[in-house]
Amino acid sequence: MILAGLHVFIQRIGSSRHYKSNELNTYSSFIAGFIALALGTVLEGWQEVTPLLALIAVANGTFYLLGSNLRMDAMRYIDTTILLPLHKFISPLFALLIGLTFFNESLSSAQWWGILLGALVPLLLITKSERKRQSNLTKGLVLVTLSAFIVVINAAVNKEVVTTFESVIMFAAISHLGTAPLGLLASYIKNRGEGRFMSRLNLNPGLLRLSIACGIVQFASFAAFLFAFAEGGPLAIVYTVHSLYILIPIVLSIIFFNEHWNMRKVVAIGASIAALMLLR
Repeated sequence: MILAGLHVFIQRIGSSRHYKSNELNTYSSFIAGFIALALGTVLEGWQEVTPLLALIAVANGTFYLLGSNLRMDAMRYIDTTILLPLHKFISPLFALLIGLTFFNESLSSAQWWGILLGALVPLLLITKSERKRQSNLTKGLVLVTLSAFIVVINAAVNKEVVTTFESVIMFAAISHLGTAPLGLLASYIKNRGEGRFMSRLNLNPGLLRLSIACGIVQFASFAAFLFAFAEGGPLAIVYTVHSLYILIPIVLSIIFFNEHWNMRKVVAIGASIAALMLLR
């Protein structure tokens, strides 16, 4: 939870410096992947690494990169005090809807209360005054919704993988390293016409330093998340505890970036966390 909060705050720093989300997240994926590969080789070995594991890891990592990029892009348009409470209400709501639609699950009374309580979050945060205060509230909300949906799919796949295979760290390594080339390709295509391949990559020292810090925290956060599942943690509980990370970047963004906050937003954050507890 703590590491995930620091990871998101580092992305907030990158967003404030106008670094491209795909570049920061791709470089940090390389760093995280190499750390995981070194540790995984020593601690786990390659015995459990199968073509199926590699395929799932690359696909999962690709969706993770996409979801992370969308969340970071959303930070350009709306404050974290709005983005994260909405993100952490929408994502478990998607999980419940998927369960109802595809797995014939039923909702408990607590979950219904969670939905009702969570419905207050957008009502508290999306106001006329905020529409004027934010850069582009509508675009930010669309990006948050897309990111939240992808996050739910990622969490479910992560749990299935670590309970089926034993190579948790190697799965993390392949997820990051398998995704990074796709991120580089995306940057290459976006920046075409600006010179040769290397000149199209942003090798700004500030971006690289931030990417290294982001990669280290990203690996540690993802590994801890996976091991929570590997040790038998239920998806709902692990996801709920992990989701409390939203408090860390919100508080840090208010302190270091002077993001607007008031009692209405404090209530919305509290409602988001309470709804999250009930929705599990």
